[in-house]
Amino acid sequence: MRPQNYPQSPKNLWEIFFQLTQIPRPSKHETKAIEYLKKLANDFNLNYVVDQANNVILYVPGKNGRENDPPVIIQNHIDMVTDATKGHEIDFLNDPLSLEVDGEWLKAVGTTLGADNGIGCAAALAVLFEQKMKHPPLELLFTVDEETGLNGALGLESKYLTGKKMLNLDTEEWGSLYIGCAGGIDYELIREYGLVEATEGFLTYRLDVKGFLGGHSGVDIHQQRGNALKFLAELLASMQEALDFEIIEIRGGRAHNIIPREAFVNLKLRQSDENKVINLSNELKQKWLSYLPQTDKSLEIDLTQLDPPPNEKVLKKEDQARLISYLILFPHGAHAYDLNDNSLVSMSNNFAKFLCIRGQVYTQSSLRFFDRNEVESLEQKVRSLGEVFEMKVEKHSEYPSWKPVRENSVLDLVKDVYKKIYNNEPEVTAIHAGLECGILRDKIGEIDVVSFGPTITGAHSPDERVYIPSVEKFWDLFKRVLEEI
Repeated sequence: MRPQNYPQSPKNLWEIFFQLTQIPRPSKHETKAIEYLKKLANDFNLNYVVDQANNVILYVPGKNGRENDPPVIIQNHIDMVTDATKGHEIDFLNDPLSLEVDGEWLKAVGTTLGADNGIGCAAALAVLFEQKMKHPPLELLFTVDEETGLNGALGLESKYLTGKKMLNLDTEEWGSLYIGCAGGIDYELIREYGLVEATEGFLTYRLDVKGFLGGHSGVDIHQQRGNALKFLAELLASMQEALDFEIIEIRGGRAHNIIPREAFVNLKLRQSDENKVINLSNELKQKWLSYLPQTDKSLEIDLTQLDPPPNEKVLKKEDQARLISYLILFPHGAHAYDLNDNSLVSMSNNFAKFLCIRGQVYTQSSLRFFDRNEVESLEQKVRSLGEVFEMKVEKHSEYPSWKPVRENSVLDLVKDVYKKIYNNEPEVTAIHAGLECGILRDKIGEIDVVSFGPTITGAHSPDERVYIPSVEKFWDLFKRVLEEI
């Protein structure tokens, strides 16, 4: 749904972005978006290729005297994180998004917006409509499956790219030029516990933890937002000291790059212990609220009695105790900061997902780093924890960091153009998130790269929104850079 006050300038960029919000494009399900790109290529008589990983490259000829200049790569990812507020019904594989304008911000109703990286995609495609623009040949690279492990970039067939300069449009802070990004390592820890009959006379309950803001496990990890799994771990540990209960199942977290906003445990306990659980929940809630950021003040803990299913089984007491200790010990958050910039996280871990279903235990852990050597200590913690608790530990994926390079012809140009337009200096920095630039530099070879974009907040959560005035500024900078590069 397009709101009546939907942004109008720059016209083509906003129109294309709206079209993208109407096309389902979850990670690993980008087929409809790929068809959209192919149709645009055909409409403009462009050559294009879809490589073995389903990345799409559109070849845009140079215009207005720049037809024979060296090509420039413009890179974005076409997939988006799909997350919705509790109770909001949507089929992300088939349904379009509903949009709303809130003051100077554009957001989706009850879901992620996909401005990450849809605005960048729209900017790249809007160039097709700019007949008077003077730009070199462009290789518009749209990768897939970025949000679940940068898999499109990892599978890229670089033989289809010839450019030696690249603009990445996948950053979320207007006024900043990014020249570096974190690498990442994802681990999965798995084991199986035996189950036993529940104690006779115990009732079945569901204990929900919800209301945390969550957010991006890279760019938001330093903000000390609550992790629902860590809260639930503390609550279970407190309950273990005060009353008898038996765990049926635990679920929390959605994806490796999202800080868990919600978690729950189904358990058995005496009806007479209901108030103890409620009191312990409220005590822990007040403790956490005393130091959580304001964004997490909506924290809620609910205890609900359930109708027990037939043949309900629970964890053994000794396994339950070990599992609670494991949850308490599992690392989460920022672990180190850059020596030259103490505002930049240099190493972190996201305790991203935990499941205990019918005795099957699964953990997903996402480490980020700038220095591969530095992160080995944190990596060893995760592996050792798994070994101590007799889990199968598997490295699921790894991608390289993009170490900052300041001797960079593209950086010099973008800084110069920015200063000409806005009469001040942009911030040149790195980001504690996994842009595809590091992988692409490894794939393509030594290329000069800069990343920039409009202001987007709440990425990877239903609070995602884009600051409308920053989009026009971003577009103006992007156009001028293309004309001068």
